[in-house]
Amino acid sequence: MVIGVVLALLLALLSPAPGQPVPLPDQLQRAVLTSGGGRYVASYDGDRLVVAAPRHSSDPNRREVYYLPGTRSTRNQTSCATWSAQTSGMEQEGLAVRIREDGRRTRALTLTKNTIFDVHWVFNLLSWDTARRGDPWRAIGQYDMSAAVGRSVHHLYRLPWRACLRVTDRWIAFKVWPLGRVARPGWHDPTYSRRARLPQGWDVAGRPGWYVGHVSSGGRVVYSAMTTRPGQTG
Repeated sequence: MVIGVVLALLLALLSPAPGQPVPLPDQLQRAVLTSGGGRYVASYDGDRLVVAAPRHSSDPNRREVYYLPGTRSTRNQTSCATWSAQTSGMEQEGLAVRIREDGRRTRALTLTKNTIFDVHWVFNLLSWDTARRGDPWRAIGQYDMSAAVGRSVHHLYRLPWRACLRVTDRWIAFKVWPLGRVARPGWHDPTYSRRARLPQGWDVAGRPGWYVGHVSSGGRVVYSAMTTRPGQTG
C-alpha cells in the first residue's frame, strides 16, 4: 500500500502538467536556425506537433525546424501541415524542405507566415544557412496571399489553415488555404499558390520538415495532419 502511494506520487511529479508539451521524443529531430530565447518544448505523436516557448522567455526571435530522422534525403520533396491553433497571430508557423545538418551548420528552405506589423496574410520564402555572416536567412520571395486567407488583421479566416511546400530541382512552390472553407487547391491555382526559382547552390538534397518561430513567452502553436513525401505530391 505504501509502495503504491509512493509510486503514484513519483509519477505525478514526473508527469507533465495537463496541456503542457512533453520533451521532444527521439522520432523527431530538431535543428536551430536562430537561438534567441529558451529552447522550445515540443511534443509529437506522429500526427500532431505542439511547440511551446518557456514562460519568461526573454527573446521571441528563436526559430527552429523539425524533421523525421529516418526520412530519406532527396532533392525533390513535399511537406504539408494543418496549422490548427496558436496563442496569437505573432507566433510564426511554417514549413521546411531540404533541411541539411553538417556539424554545427544547418541549411534549409522555408515557407513562413509573416508576423511583422501584424501583416499575417503575407508569406515568405527564405533560404537559411547558419554559416552565413550576419543574418542566416536570405529572401527568395514575399507574397500577398490575402485573397486566400483574408485581407486584413481583422478579416483573416480563423485557423485551421492548411499549407504545403514543395521543391523540384531549381523551383520551389507553396499553397495555403483555409481548411474546410474551400476544396484543396491545385499547385497552379493563382489564388492559393505561388512559385519561385531558387538561387544558385540550393539544388541540393535534404530532408523535408516543419518550421516554428517567434513563439512568445508562454505561447504555443499546434500542427496536425503532418506529412512529408518525396516528389511532387501534396
